[in-house]
Amino acid sequence: MTEQVKKLQEILDENMISSIEFAHCLGISEEHAAAYCDGKKKLSATLQRQIEQTFSKPANWLNTDADAEGPNFDLFG
Repeated sequence: MTEQVKKLQEILDENMISSIEFAHCLGISEEHAAAYCDGKKKLSATLQRQIEQTFSKPANWLNTDADAEGPNFDLFG
């Protein structure tokens, strides 16, 4: 499991959402969301930024191995 997949799973767990709800939050297809969450499809830089902004993660959070500094708020928390 890649670090990016782990971080996507962390977002799902933090917000208690499924990959289907994740897709709806981002305005992408359910199939694409599942592929991203399973690591079968690579995230584009634009989609990475959108995910970080949507779920209140610091910039480049999906690109770093260590936890980035900055605000971290649950979308539905």
